[in-house]
Amino acid sequence: MKKVALIFVITLFLCENTKADVCVEVNEEVASKAVNIIEKQKEIYDYCSICNDAKSRTIFIRSVTKDKKVYVNGIAIDLAHTYFKQDSKYVNLGIASGCIEDGVYGISAKLDDLAEFHHTNKTNKEQAQEQAKAIFDECTHKVENDKSQTTEDMIERNIKINNCLAAAIKKEIQKGFNPEQQSQILQNFEQIRKGTWNFYNNIYSANKYCYGQCGSITSLLPYSDEGYVLMQMLEHLLYLNIAKNGGFNF
Repeated sequence: MKKVALIFVITLFLCENTKADVCVEVNEEVASKAVNIIEKQKEIYDYCSICNDAKSRTIFIRSVTKDKKVYVNGIAIDLAHTYFKQDSKYVNLGIASGCIEDGVYGISAKLDDLAEFHHTNKTNKEQAQEQAKAIFDECTHKVENDKSQTTEDMIERNIKINNCLAAAIKKEIQKGFNPEQQSQILQNFEQIRKGTWNFYNNIYSANKYCYGQCGSITSLLPYSDEGYVLMQMLEHLLYLNIAKNGGFNF
């Protein structure tokens, strides 16, 4: 346990430093691969994806040299905090050159964009909770003008809110996982939605397990319970994506 805790502390220390020197000094093979990649680019991007304050800086390439370090325009770079553009993705040079593996220190092999992040005193969990609440409020606002008078109206309103939350969840899944992972996760997500509704519907449809007073209101409860589950899922995905993209505020 102490060993795990020590590794965790060391990881956080590295994450808290804008330039953690993860891949500054490298071996000959890594340096050669990095130089080969850089020479094919017109520009590269200095970007620390795991830092509290993250902002990309474009480096226009004039010269590339190497020894134990890789130098661009005469300045040593940290391969782990350097990216190059490949198709529509930003590829981490440290991972592409073999200095580190995908996921080490929370660094991803590819990013959709080099998002700008600034230090905040709020924890990742607090940020995720606030963002999830904001999304829920927005979803609710979209249907607040619906006249929810009958049970049927209220069910329709809850369906719209839950579908809005589900759309937000799918967006976070797409942001945080590769296409192959997305396919499996989205499939599981749809199964969970159906299973959640069926589970609570079976409970509330039996008078023995009526929640509160039995009657037509019981047909609404599965939707509200599904909404609670969706909010929990959304909050967790937001948390993971915030941490992945440079939060690390504990």
